[in-house]
Amino acid sequence: MAKSHSESGPSDLSHCLKTIEEKLGWGSGSDWSSQNFEQLSEKIREHTGVVISYNTLKRLWGRIPYNSNPSTVTLNTLAKFIGYENWSAFCASNSNEIRISRKSYRFKDIKRWSKKGEKTALTTIIIISTVLTLVILSFSQTGINKKDFRFSSKRITQGLPNSVIFEVDASSADDNDEIEIQQSWDVNKRQIINKEDSLVTSIYYNPGYFDAKLVVNNQIVKRHGILIPSNGWFALMETDNEPLYFKPAEFKTRKGVVVSPELIRSYNSNTSISNTVVNYYWVEDFKDLKADDFQIETSLRNIPVQNYGSCRKSEIIVYCEGEVIIIPLSVKGCIANLNLHLLDRTVSGTRNDLSDFGVDFSSPVNVKCVSKDGTITIFVNSKVAYKTSFEGKTNKIYGIKYRFEGTGIISGLKISNSKKVFLDI
Repeated sequence: MAKSHSESGPSDLSHCLKTIEEKLGWGSGSDWSSQNFEQLSEKIREHTGVVISYNTLKRLWGRIPYNSNPSTVTLNTLAKFIGYENWSAFCASNSNEIRISRKSYRFKDIKRWSKKGEKTALTTIIIISTVLTLVILSFSQTGINKKDFRFSSKRITQGLPNSVIFEVDASSADDNDEIEIQQSWDVNKRQIINKEDSLVTSIYYNPGYFDAKLVVNNQIVKRHGILIPSNGWFALMETDNEPLYFKPAEFKTRKGVVVSPELIRSYNSNTSISNTVVNYYWVEDFKDLKADDFQIETSLRNIPVQNYGSCRKSEIIVYCEGEVIIIPLSVKGCIANLNLHLLDRTVSGTRNDLSDFGVDFSSPVNVKCVSKDGTITIFVNSKVAYKTSFEGKTNKIYGIKYRFEGTGIISGLKISNSKKVFLDI
């Protein structure tokens, strides 16, 4: 197993990573793919409620060379994932396991101890281990003053693709601090930077509202929003490289918007595509539309394409300030693979009954999402599919995205709140 660049005690971190490997049963982390690290990130989030990005996990396993110490939050989360209260508890237990494993060849020495002496020695080991861990963690989690950092951005042009220049001042960070730029709500999409970097550029290929963050040791020190509007309906197909953009005349019809299988086939000969995925966007600043009072009604249908699987997974993604709402759909037999995401929480189909999000795509599916009086309710074909408290959610709403495995047709979209209709097409 590849070791991390920073270990919190005598093999404590190495032992922790080894324990995680044994828990997962995926073999050595040195052989894991990027998808394995993404899956581990998701499993840790489901188990602990804390997200460790897959890039951070790669660094812990030594797959990405980076001279940094893991933060306290990261270590505590790893410990919780394998059943301990926190990192200190894991280290204390690890020290106890090491003492027991060495008991056989130290038997003669131990035999000469009195019971009182053995108990005192064990207590001493635990105390020393805990103190050492706290001292090391105090170095890895340095005091961060958010006012010492600067983070801003500017778009280069209108339309898509669009490059964004981030201006950064992280010079006050310590040499061992972990510094990252997170370009959207997705914590897994982080880019490592050095404290000396003053300019960092990124290309945005899709419309949307992106909550850019400067992150130091997993702590957000600066953040701001980047809005890249769609200017009406916008459609693209994901490819193995840059996305392929469709012209409005190619997908806008009197019945709605649809990238037909025939249109896809006309592009396939010149485009590298592993699996066909089509996205539609309507993104703009709706001004007064917020997550505590909105209603979205839409009608859609997934259209199968030859080079995609049978689940026909589809998602309605609502862009909110800093977070997203993701409403998943699929054929009935695949609901265990779905994840419903409501801003700061995820409802996994592996642990919850999301059967009402399983649908028959032979006819249009009607979906309505209503947030009112501290409650969010999602209807699928007029039936309540999910309802939960949504108290205190006031994020601004910036638009909607549809993602189809295969392709799809959208035959209606209405966005409103209790006071006005913002969009009705």
